[in-house]
Amino acid sequence: MTVKTEKEKKYIPEIFQKEIEELKNSIEATSTRVMIEYIERMRKSWPNRPEAMQYFDEIANLFGTREKEIREAKDEGKKVIGYTCMFAPIELILAADAIPVRVSSGWYEPAKLGNRIVPVEVCPVIRSTIGIKMIGLSPYLELSDALITSLTCDGMTKLSEILGDYKPVWTICPPRIKDSEQSMVFWREELKALKEKIERLTGTKITSKKLRSAIELMHKAAKSFRRLQDVRKGNPVIMGRDAMLVNQASMWDDIERWTAKTEELCAELEKREREKVWACPPDTPRVMVTGTPIFWPDNWKLPNIIEEASPQGVIVADELCSGDRFLYDPVGVDEWNMDDMFNAVAERYLLPSTCPCFTSEDGNEDRINWLITKVKERRVDGVIYYVVRGCMLYAMEYMRIKKALDKLNVPVYYLDTDYTREDMGQIKTRVEAFLEMLKSRVEI
Repeated sequence: MTVKTEKEKKYIPEIFQKEIEELKNSIEATSTRVMIEYIERMRKSWPNRPEAMQYFDEIANLFGTREKEIREAKDEGKKVIGYTCMFAPIELILAADAIPVRVSSGWYEPAKLGNRIVPVEVCPVIRSTIGIKMIGLSPYLELSDALITSLTCDGMTKLSEILGDYKPVWTICPPRIKDSEQSMVFWREELKALKEKIERLTGTKITSKKLRSAIELMHKAAKSFRRLQDVRKGNPVIMGRDAMLVNQASMWDDIERWTAKTEELCAELEKREREKVWACPPDTPRVMVTGTPIFWPDNWKLPNIIEEASPQGVIVADELCSGDRFLYDPVGVDEWNMDDMFNAVAERYLLPSTCPCFTSEDGNEDRINWLITKVKERRVDGVIYYVVRGCMLYAMEYMRIKKALDKLNVPVYYLDTDYTREDMGQIKTRVEAFLEMLKSRVEI
């Protein structure tokens, strides 16, 4: 008789259960207060906030109704597949009748727990993601039956190994040069292998009918997503923090319901646009944020500071894989057969990506072009280049981004920080000085 033994953990240190429970309860209580506080601050700073935002306020509670829904779905036999990066093909997950959820951590305190395993110099998003798993804080990470991780940088590569101490981890490796036939062949093979793993886990064959249904579902979501981004081109009818919250809710909400609720919000915003009901004065400095992804709930300090500053700014665009980039590009299908649909999914998750993990003979020009296009479309007055310490890819690209935007006479401010609230006063001072400069330019 074979006796199954628990898999030996390669990284995770032994932690007493009592300490785990105490830390989890303490951080969860703090996080709940933070989520309530941040939602309340968004409501108070915008007295005429759209009624449709109430739904997204509720779904923003990471320990609320959506967690309960997913638990009930698991009880009925559904599988949950977590992912750490937007390279994960959502359509393949949905086509296998599984639930996709993004599990990258936006909590500050767990980063200190991650320090027990990896050096403090490592990206705090990665350290925090390790920390939330050590104490079981994130409901979506805990509910995941398997995780898809993208090997976009050294930190993400080792994160995959560390999380593998707890759950099945499926790695996908985006090629560093995306605009070549060899790269696309390699990427298709990566996703073919992933598709087979998804099918084995779920026990569901991804048929052409199921894949078409998933693609069409995501087409509707992308259409609503773009509608929301389009309404941000004119005078502000929605504050940036609210738009960012709507964007991020799509990463854990039921995507069909999210689409319907986003349509309701857009209809309300378009009505306000016609009636000239602005979220803030039209001459408010218009800001774009780019750089390291910003995740709800704790890591909302920069959006809060920008839109509560004196003078106030408004975020009209971002170039974040946790924001405007996430659902913007739909899968482009020519023929609705299995091969064409699969290839279209593979192309959608590689070619439009502006991740700084890519290079080419001319450099990562797609990211430059995306930024320039959005700056012009959204009439951006200034760009804040946000980097958490340890995020080398985004830090190293700053200078070439600045040079490109300098040619457009668009000011760029480099803002580096860590996963902590302790530097909020310092950041507020720096951001307000940048906004004061932008306001002077707008007035001139």
